[in-house]
Amino acid sequence: MALSLRSIITEERPIAGVNIVPVIDLCLVLLIILMVTSPILEQAQLPVKLPKAATIENKEKNISITYSPDGRIAVNTEILDNEFQFEGILRKKLQADPDTMVILRVDREANYAVLTDLWGRCKKAGARKISIGTEQTKVQ
Repeated sequence: MALSLRSIITEERPIAGVNIVPVIDLCLVLLIILMVTSPILEQAQLPVKLPKAATIENKEKNISITYSPDGRIAVNTEILDNEFQFEGILRKKLQADPDTMVILRVDREANYAVLTDLWGRCKKAGARKISIGTEQTKVQ
């Protein structure tokens, strides 16, 4: 019984496929990161101190109107040069879906008349659902 060298050394075939599991894992992580950061990108970078309230944020698509203490207005991330542009821009954004939620983010130090004026202007632009933005506290 002679053992041949060929029977001792066996060649394994190389794996020709690509392991796709790590690629899927990476895609899922990137998707989660995108879903977490996208609501943050929809707000203007105006310094606003919101009133505090125990609320649960709605994750559906909405329009954020921000009014800063110095009187500047922003629609989502677009800071307006002229406040008279406000109704036209809001009307354009509401054309696709008039039932889109409009969130008024007004500084807590601002006069109440500013909030009611913005509310009326949103209604005039065609908004059907309007809410007041608050700083979220933990719900117990």
